[in-house]
Amino acid sequence: MTKRMKKAIKFLPIPFLLLLFLLFLLFLLFLLFLLFFKRSGFEHMSCPIPLKQLALYNGGTAWGLSLENEVLYSTKGLEEFQPVKTLDMQNPSSDGFTNAVFWDEQTAYISYFSSDNEHLVIEATHDGGITWRQTLLNYDNETCDAGSVFLCFEDSAHGYLLHCSTPAAGQMRKMLYYTDNAGKTYTFLKDLTDIIAGYPQGITALKDSTIQIAVTYHGTDNYLYQSLDNANSWEPVEIFPRSDHVGYIDGFVPVYSKNNPQNAMILLKVVHETAAYRLYVTIDGGEHWHFDGEVPCESVRSSYLGDDQTIYIIDMEGNVYQK
Repeated sequence: MTKRMKKAIKFLPIPFLLLLFLLFLLFLLFLLFLLFFKRSGFEHMSCPIPLKQLALYNGGTAWGLSLENEVLYSTKGLEEFQPVKTLDMQNPSSDGFTNAVFWDEQTAYISYFSSDNEHLVIEATHDGGITWRQTLLNYDNETCDAGSVFLCFEDSAHGYLLHCSTPAAGQMRKMLYYTDNAGKTYTFLKDLTDIIAGYPQGITALKDSTIQIAVTYHGTDNYLYQSLDNANSWEPVEIFPRSDHVGYIDGFVPVYSKNNPQNAMILLKVVHETAAYRLYVTIDGGEHWHFDGEVPCESVRSSYLGDDQTIYIIDMEGNVYQK
């Protein structure tokens, strides 16, 4: 370093030196973050549009739901996403809540609350988003208002819809519906309000009439519920046992491989003094779950299990990671 450079640095203003120091610290933190992800097995994926949900298939076909509630589609991977549907008439009281099920390379379902404050809207496409069919389901605001709505299917025709109200004094109404005609119509099945504690984060279904609902904000109650008889009876599922060293556990909905439903994954948010997102996997349809490491994210929005057993995680900012 020359005398002139040393003299220039010596007379730099203190705020500027502090800024350089902070930038250097941020750079180090970024490198540590990348190293942490590398060691955990997760890698950041390039996606030009922040996402809420996604599905990826062999050959490059991909579906996505953006943070702006655009339905996205591509035949060349995430980097080539294009919007095939934009939702403009949503109920503002639901804060734009939208849920999607990407059933296969051509079929997708989306559910949301209409702006008229009277209908649940379920839209379906079977041609990659070119055309859409709409189903309207009436709801009573006095009984169960516009909070959240989750869809799932056990096969191409049979599925469930879970309608949850906004929480009032800690209580959330939970209404379960059933379809046997690929979402053309829905029939009320059961009121789960007094059965499922907490706030549901999703629902999934398997072909043997098994339904699972994951919840958060459940206090000392369970974080995952399961029915083996088409919603007639429900039992808790314990994957990570709670102890004095655990404050609470929030469950994310299990994700099963469509081609081989014996393979599945689930994320649990385990909180004590800090929060950790623990990943569990199964190869026997959920009879036994095995710890598969922690997800190095400060927040998680959703997850997906690909046909090739690749695990995808989306954080609250819409970033996508794979393992």
